[in-house]
Amino acid sequence: MKKIALLFVCIVFSFLFVSAENAAPAQKPAAQKTLQWSKKPRFYSTWTAANEYCTNLDEDGHKDWRLPTIDDWRSIVEKCPETATGGKCEISEKNGKLTMDSYNKQDCRGCRKGGTTLGGKGWFWSSSQRPDTDHYWVISLNNARISEAKMNVPYNVFCVR
Repeated sequence: MKKIALLFVCIVFSFLFVSAENAAPAQKPAAQKTLQWSKKPRFYSTWTAANEYCTNLDEDGHKDWRLPTIDDWRSIVEKCPETATGGKCEISEKNGKLTMDSYNKQDCRGCRKGGTTLGGKGWFWSSSQRPDTDHYWVISLNNARISEAKMNVPYNVFCVR
């Protein structure tokens, strides 16, 4: 009786082992696409000129450049958790929060040592527009502060793909 029980246990474990080996591999989450940023910023462009510049940029054999969204910018913020992706600052195109109702000046003010992985100084355009206005969200590379600006004001531009 013990031999039959032992044989039964061995058969069950063998079946489980073979089933586990033949099971489909666990699905890995889709890797987030890494953004490629243009090498050099263009300085002092209105929003329209900045958007046109990125649309027409041909750099490193790539022609699929665009003006970054405010979420693209927030994804490369360093040393400033308030304005980094998922921080207290609620401004986000992905989350549909681009109105002034979502903007809290305190939460979006940046950090003394904040910045982005690109380094640099100055204010930079995003493609994220405040609804029903001619204002777009901008970011300061000096401190990762997020604000908004009228589209005819000259700011800087980095392109992304």
